[in-house]
Amino acid sequence: MLTMKNGISKGVTGLLATSLVLSGVSYTQSTASAASPFSDVKAGGWAEKHITKLALQGILKGGAGKAAGTFSPANKVTRQEAVIIALRFMGVADEVKLGDPLVFPSDLIIKDDYKPYIKLAVQKNILFLDEEIAIAQKEGGKEWGNSPATREWIAKLIVRAIGKDQDAKAAAGKASSFTDDAQIGTDFKGYVNYAVTSDLITGVNGKFDPKGAVTREMASTLFSRAESHVSVAYSGQVTGSLVAVNGNKLTVLQSDGATKEYTLSPTASVYAYQSEQTSDISKLKLFGEVVLISNSDGTIGYVEQTSETPKVKNYEGTLILVSDAQNTLTVSVDGKPKTVSYDSQLLTIKDINGQSLKIADLPLNVPVKLGVDVATESKLLSLTVNKAVTNKTGSGTVAAWNVSGLSLQVKDAAGNTETYPTASNMTIKYKDSNLTFDQLTVGDVISYEVKMGSVTSITVTNKVQPPITGVLNLVDKVGKTIQYRVNNELGAKDLADNVVVKIEGMSDVTLDDLFKGDTISMTLNDSGKVSVITISNRSVSFLNGVTVANYLPEDNTLIVTDSANKKIPLILTETTRFDLNGTIITQKEANQYIAKGKKINVGYSNSNAAYVSIVSQYTGTILENNVTARTLKLSLDTSTNVTLSYSTFVPVVDVYGQNFTTYLDLRVGDKVTAIMDYQTQDKVISVQVQKAVQFDLVTADVAGNKIRAKRADGVVEDWYLNGTTITLVDENNAPISVSALSQSNYTLLNVTFKGKTPIKIKALSTALGRVAAVNTSASSIDIVTPAGNTVTKAFTAAPTVVRDGVTIGSLSSVKTDDRVEIRMDEYDRPIIQIIPALSKTVQYTDSTQRTVIVFRASVSDTTNNVFTLHQQAYIHKGTTTLSLSDLKNQDSILLYALRDKAFEIVKQ
Repeated sequence: MLTMKNGISKGVTGLLATSLVLSGVSYTQSTASAASPFSDVKAGGWAEKHITKLALQGILKGGAGKAAGTFSPANKVTRQEAVIIALRFMGVADEVKLGDPLVFPSDLIIKDDYKPYIKLAVQKNILFLDEEIAIAQKEGGKEWGNSPATREWIAKLIVRAIGKDQDAKAAAGKASSFTDDAQIGTDFKGYVNYAVTSDLITGVNGKFDPKGAVTREMASTLFSRAESHVSVAYSGQVTGSLVAVNGNKLTVLQSDGATKEYTLSPTASVYAYQSEQTSDISKLKLFGEVVLISNSDGTIGYVEQTSETPKVKNYEGTLILVSDAQNTLTVSVDGKPKTVSYDSQLLTIKDINGQSLKIADLPLNVPVKLGVDVATESKLLSLTVNKAVTNKTGSGTVAAWNVSGLSLQVKDAAGNTETYPTASNMTIKYKDSNLTFDQLTVGDVISYEVKMGSVTSITVTNKVQPPITGVLNLVDKVGKTIQYRVNNELGAKDLADNVVVKIEGMSDVTLDDLFKGDTISMTLNDSGKVSVITISNRSVSFLNGVTVANYLPEDNTLIVTDSANKKIPLILTETTRFDLNGTIITQKEANQYIAKGKKINVGYSNSNAAYVSIVSQYTGTILENNVTARTLKLSLDTSTNVTLSYSTFVPVVDVYGQNFTTYLDLRVGDKVTAIMDYQTQDKVISVQVQKAVQFDLVTADVAGNKIRAKRADGVVEDWYLNGTTITLVDENNAPISVSALSQSNYTLLNVTFKGKTPIKIKALSTALGRVAAVNTSASSIDIVTPAGNTVTKAFTAAPTVVRDGVTIGSLSSVKTDDRVEIRMDEYDRPIIQIIPALSKTVQYTDSTQRTVIVFRASVSDTTNNVFTLHQQAYIHKGTTTLSLSDLKNQDSILLYALRDKAFEIVKQ
């Protein structure tokens, strides 16, 4: 047994030297903040950066076992622990000889498994036995090794570890500026002075506190700062120039001229130059020096920019030769040729306007600026063409147009914007006619051609029409036209099928409410037809729930009594509208309902009645649903409140997508229409709940004026817009036609139901892509779309982040390289949906149907295995774009799918 114990002691000597010094680091999302791998390290704290760094370097690690994921930052560091930290810092800990005989003076009480390290420290001249024996004797029998390391003692240890013992001795005679300078031991004075002047250690509030104990977070900070004074190749650490950042991929140019790509961990800590706070990877300066430290899985867990000075030398000249075969190009610099090599995957090429270019786009004999590796002066890292050379065609919507500055901004179908200068002789065509520059309007849908960086021609495919304001002359409901006068000149326009009429203070307005002489404003849709008519000269005041005091139809006189018992006389004119539950009726038909004592709603302008609505329904928001008193209190759309009683019988409650609902299911805040008993007008017999539901757009049938959409649970709905009151609008609530759904990047529909009847359809576009950067302070996110464009999405309201149907947090929960969809929900709130990667094996593909079929994991696996390609699907292997036919049986893929549509497939 004794032999076994001795053998075990020798075999594991040092491994038992306190688990908090030697245990590994566990990076788990549940225990770690976004920056630190340890749950007990304060995010953004003064030591967080240094703790993370030294833990990954293996110098000062976290806990193991039950303490895994913690660091115990406030725990004191003992002398024997500090020695091991120093040896690791120096990169010599592996030189310890565990089998050597170990004999120490009896005054130095050291735990056995630390003794080999103490011996190595003596051999490396960072510890002197006579000094430590004197300390032990002065402390009167305390265990030397297990006693806390003091600030002055560790200052000496670190100064010796960086090889500055003689410099420290030379500084021993100098007095420090600390108010407790006299308390610094004579043997430590020079080391403290050197450590302070070298920024290795600082004081606190004017004091040095030499006898204060060093904690683990202090030790991490001290040794981290000292690393700039040594040159040690720590395991898993890389130093070089940052030459490219692509999502979670970093490319570093090393001192030997070799480049290598590294993958950033989702929990990586990134520090900009001279920063103590974590930052976005986008804050790092390209071509500056960086330090990367890897996790145990090989991904990068720590990135720090140690210099922003570009490791690049610039040359300017004329491009005279490009050799694709040899990956070289030659530039004439001051009349002499200079040839440099390039890596097409790393090379950044832009023209003078910032437009990205490819090697194949480069014309010869153009002025260029080269950025080459400063070490070799032969490796090309960046190239700027000092003139515009982009040649391309494109299409989109005019987002901005500066006529005097000749600058055009175009938004494409994916929501990406690009800005180009325009040629002074640019042509603009619309329906075989030439337009002048000032006739091009924001919102116009165009196709365009760019030559040598400037837009040279534009064809307008859909023209935005400005609103028309005039005086109504005639509405022809049969011929679907409207006549009007502007400056007394007669004009006419076609009416859209779903034309909307608006009068302030009135709801459910139709063409029947328009009369000759009305001042109107007409909005045209993308087809040039009138989609919205707003009456501007009949501002209507309204009274809800007034009681009929007297009605003289033959005299066209109506007297009502309001809630204050005030009588209000009104004159009925030929323009007065009568309705019953929103259905237009004639005055003759209304006469049977307008009797003394009956309740009605009226709208009026001056003394003229604009409308008389038979009070059989109220629309508003529920303020109270008193199921005991059986009353419903509503805040009406007209900013007044009304309390209604339920009928004796249980009222019918209609909610889209739900069956068997009752008045017990009504909630405060619900927007509803309460239908009253026609006879008594004082009991609610039916309630229609207004509800918004989000659908996927399936098809837009222009010929049939029909929309097909699919609900999240798979239910498919068809809606015909002919002869209905359904309003179809875009994201800005501007009316559109069905044809616009197929011409634009709309993928979602927010449908508003009144009861179970749709009344409004709002078309929405989405943004899909890979997260390139997250800026929480600016509340924005940069994504790279499947087309390869980088788009910034800014949020005016805090977005909700969702993964697998579960809300996981705010914008800070989104990480670089996440695949996301950015959209608005049914209540117009911003949503960022994180889309996880599905690891699948290809069974077969169908290019005709644009589908990929994958193997199921097992016989019992019932998850979907057929994925249709999204219209913007990106299939690739690394940076090489593939087609669907490049995916073969048994290929391993990562598949990113949303609503069973694959928008990115990565071949492994």
